[in-house]
Amino acid sequence: MKYLQNLKNKHIPLMMSPFVSQLGLSVYLIGLNWLIVEATGTTKQLGIIQAVSGVAFIITDVFVGVLVDKYNPKILILLTNLLSALVNFGGAIFVNSNQPQTLLLIVTTFSLNIMLAINYPSVKALVPSVIKSNKIQRFNAISNTIYGFASILAPLICSILLSLGKLSFNQFLLVNGLLFLFAALINNRIDSPKSYSINISDKFIENLIEGFQYIRRTRKLILLISAMGIFNLCYSGFILLIPYLAKNYFQSNVSIYSIALLLMSLGGLAGGVNLARQTKSINSSKIYLELVIFSLILLGVVSYFNQYTWLGMVAVFGFVQAQLFGSIPTFIQKETDSKYLGRVFGLAFLAFDGAQPLGSLLFSNFIDSLSYKTYIGISIIMFISFVVIFTFEIKYNTSD
Repeated sequence: MKYLQNLKNKHIPLMMSPFVSQLGLSVYLIGLNWLIVEATGTTKQLGIIQAVSGVAFIITDVFVGVLVDKYNPKILILLTNLLSALVNFGGAIFVNSNQPQTLLLIVTTFSLNIMLAINYPSVKALVPSVIKSNKIQRFNAISNTIYGFASILAPLICSILLSLGKLSFNQFLLVNGLLFLFAALINNRIDSPKSYSINISDKFIENLIEGFQYIRRTRKLILLISAMGIFNLCYSGFILLIPYLAKNYFQSNVSIYSIALLLMSLGGLAGGVNLARQTKSINSSKIYLELVIFSLILLGVVSYFNQYTWLGMVAVFGFVQAQLFGSIPTFIQKETDSKYLGRVFGLAFLAFDGAQPLGSLLFSNFIDSLSYKTYIGISIIMFISFVVIFTFEIKYNTSD
């Protein structure tokens, strides 16, 4: 009990909430990827599940701001953790790992996506009420780093679990449910205000439109949000390809899939450490240039495709992903007027989350026929898009 009291004083519960939600969803999705490819040998069913379920983020991103303003964020945080645990426990009971039920998996994934989309902004809304004003900047920096680390840690956890042997998807769900339940217990220690004031504008649509107009007037925000959407579009295809190639191209059991996930997590860890060690602030043009270079690396790997070049490219991808997602929130905060910050982040996540189902549907229809050559399409999309974004970024910097 004394240890939990210390957790409350150090604000760790507030940091852990989005981290655990993201970690749980990432572990679930990696397990889902392997379940579908192992059971069907194709990514078509997986693409449908992720595309339909990805709509949950888009829907939630629109109304979550009103929800957070109306209710105590701490209650929302606890509810999302508890409901996520129940969804995982229910899936552990009802999902058939040998013959996966598409509709049930859509409902499960859709529900978990909604919980994450509510949890993250709830934490951000609660911060000013819990953290002293002179410590908010430091808290946000650490919290964002921990949140991003979930996407790095999830592949590492999954690679360990999968390497242990025939771990069923139901067992994945059971472990995940316990993880969310633990998060709810920890988050109950958040020392939030007893009462929470309601602050909802009657002009919701007008405020949303005003946010769109502000982004349209701020050219660098357009580039940042575009970069988020384009990368997530390509990321969805990249993630679909990993279990497919491990199973069908390399004719491997779970071992090479585990190695690929491990290398991606190690690459991400290296990217995160490199970002944290920077003594000077990184500018967005450098990140855009890294993505252009990675698209060329991807094209080169296709030309000399084998197990070793593929695994090396997966590790580089993890590095680039960590660099991008570790930097963009800071760039957005720097470019945005504080009174528009909530709406800008909401609309940025709307663009980011909206790209995922589109990418899942797009690439899942080509992977079966093109196999690893699908990387050519991903490479071309990344190269053209980020060359254009990089060019405009340099132009705007020069004009400023």
